[in-house]
Amino acid sequence: MWEGCVQRLYDAFWSLLEEKPYARISVSELLERAGVSRGDFYYHYKNLLDLAKCAVEDEAKNWDDLTALFLNFDESDIEVATDQICYYLSSICRQNSLKARRLSALISPHGSMYLVEAFREGFKNYTVRYRNLNLEEFNNLQKILFEGVMGFSTSLLVHLDLLKSLDRAELHALSGHLASMIYASIKIRRPGPQEILGFEKS
Repeated sequence: MWEGCVQRLYDAFWSLLEEKPYARISVSELLERAGVSRGDFYYHYKNLLDLAKCAVEDEAKNWDDLTALFLNFDESDIEVATDQICYYLSSICRQNSLKARRLSALISPHGSMYLVEAFREGFKNYTVRYRNLNLEEFNNLQKILFEGVMGFSTSLLVHLDLLKSLDRAELHALSGHLASMIYASIKIRRPGPQEILGFEKS
């Protein structure tokens, strides 16, 4: 039952963030919209900031198709990999899905730098956990490259307005640079058959 309450709280938070700046959202209106009692809220969350951080980090996992692209792209042909990334980035620019609308709310004037950083951290943590990556096995160069890939990928999402401003040639050039970074970092560890997008590990 609590999982259902959490989802209602998250949905209420995102709907309010589309309507007004984060700084103007109150616990009272969040609870009213979610239909959750104040006692239940404070039993699980310290304050609104605590809930907002959890909601944003949870939302980051919905962009797993981006991490799947990074970890499963064609290593045998950098041009093919570049085209794959370019196609994906083009599709992001055209999306009007729920996750795209929530991302837009997060990076709009209604959001905050704290929430953007929570999204970045959530995206990285989910990638590491879901793809079963052991960063301790990475050498220092690989760690830097992996952080670069994570930072670059989330920057693409949280600067969607800039991404949309690129013409076809610029988007393809950007994809080529990103493909090179991914190849240098992710190639050290390929995902197993149970880690492909859409499959749960047994």
